[in-house]
Amino acid sequence: MSKHTRVRDGLALSRALPDRSLLTMVAAMSLLIALTFTAAVGAQSLSERWAKGAANLITVQVPDPDKTSVTDGRPAGRTRIESVLDALKTAPDIMRLHRLDEQELDTLLKPWLGNAGTAALPLPAVIEVDLTPGGVLSDDLVSTLVTSAPDTLIEKNDDWRSQLHTVARSLLFCSGLAIALVGAIGAAVIGMATRLGLGSRRESVTILHELGASDGYVARRFASRVAFLSFLGGLAGTLVSLPPIAILTHLMAPFSGSVPTATQNGESWLSILQDSLPAFWQGAAPHSLLIGLGCIPFVVTLIGWLTAQIIVRVWLRRLP
Repeated sequence: MSKHTRVRDGLALSRALPDRSLLTMVAAMSLLIALTFTAAVGAQSLSERWAKGAANLITVQVPDPDKTSVTDGRPAGRTRIESVLDALKTAPDIMRLHRLDEQELDTLLKPWLGNAGTAALPLPAVIEVDLTPGGVLSDDLVSTLVTSAPDTLIEKNDDWRSQLHTVARSLLFCSGLAIALVGAIGAAVIGMATRLGLGSRRESVTILHELGASDGYVARRFASRVAFLSFLGGLAGTLVSLPPIAILTHLMAPFSGSVPTATQNGESWLSILQDSLPAFWQGAAPHSLLIGLGCIPFVVTLIGWLTAQIIVRVWLRRLP
C-alpha cells in the first residue's frame, strides 16, 4: 500500500485488514454462490419446461386395434382404432394426433426387447395426443372411447408433472440452503478478519475512542474498508464464474429449448467456450440468472458491511 494511502487512512486499516486475504476469501465465496445459484436456476427452468410438456401429452393405448368396434351393442362396421381416432379428432382441445407405427414401437421397446422387434407380439395401438395449453380430455370423450373400444387405456402425465415439481422444489431448497450456508461462512470469515484487524490496531482504536470518537465513527471506518474489499471480491468471484456458467448454459440449451444449437461430439472445451460466451450475452441465459449474478457483488458487500458494523460495535462496547 502506498504511503499516500496510509496517510489518508488514519487507522491504518490497509494494514489491519490486508487486501489479498480478505478479497480472495470473498471471491471464493462469491464463486460458490454464483455456481450454486446457476444450478438452482437451471433446475427450475428444466423442471418447468418438462412439466409443461408432460402436462400437455396424453398416451392412448387401444388393445386389439384391428377388431371391429361396437356401438350400442352392435358391430359398428369399422375397427376399434378407427373409432378411437375418429372420436379424438372431434375434440376441440387436441392439437395433434399421432399413431405410432411399427418402427416407432420397435424403437420405443428396444431397451426391453432388444432387436427382436414387436411384429410377433400382440401389442396395442399407441396414440400420442398433444393437447393445447390448458386443454383437457372431457369425461364424455373418455366415455366414448371406452365404449367404442373397451379396455382402452388413457395415460395422463399428472403424476410425472407432480414429481418433477417436487424434484424442482427439493433442488431449490437445497440450493437455497447451500447459498445461506456459504453466506454464513463468509460472514464468519469476514467477522474473524475484522476482529483480527481490531486486535492489531487495538491501541490506535482505543486512543481514538477515548479522545471522543463515537462507536458509529469507528464502526463506519472499518465497515467501509470491509465493504470495499467485499465488493471487489464479489465482483472478481462473479466474473470468474462466468465462463463455466456460459458453458453450462450452452450445454443445457437443447434441453431447455432456449437455443436450437447443440454441442458436436468431440468438440474441444475451448471451442465450446468460444461459442458459449457470445451466446451467453446475446440472450441464451435466462434473465433471472443474469439479474441474480449481477446482485451477488452487492449482496456480498452488504454482508461485509453489516458484519463489520456488528463486530466493531460489540468490540467497542466491551472496552473498559
